[in-house]
Amino acid sequence: MEEVNLSRIPKDGGRMLEELGKGNMVIVRSKNDFLYIMDFDRKFHMFSHTPGAPGGGQKQFDKDEKHTAVIKKLADLSDHVYMAEFDKGLNLYGVMVSAEEGILSLYPGDDRDSDADIEFIIPEKNKTDDDKQ
Repeated sequence: MEEVNLSRIPKDGGRMLEELGKGNMVIVRSKNDFLYIMDFDRKFHMFSHTPGAPGGGQKQFDKDEKHTAVIKKLADLSDHVYMAEFDKGLNLYGVMVSAEEGILSLYPGDDRDSDADIEFIIPEKNKTDDDKQ
């Protein structure tokens, strides 16, 4: 895999921990702030960024009961939660940039009502005979 596969996941703390345990990056978004979370070296690594800002922040926390609870609580506090699968040989900062650009292309955040779920399924009543086959 030489690309970043981005998915929107439920706002569920257990699911976030499951994805982190698989080595995936979890991204929580609150308004226009992004928090990228990784689980490696027996620590939670968090990187924060606001699009358009010249820099961001970084913190590391031990994987203990207290910080695991904090990670789970982030699901409730966020507007959206995403998961990024990527080749671990890729540059981590490049993965974050790619993920952020992908999220912003689908959910720009300028109009909160426009950031609703995108429906990719054609409603049954609007399908043509060709679509039903």
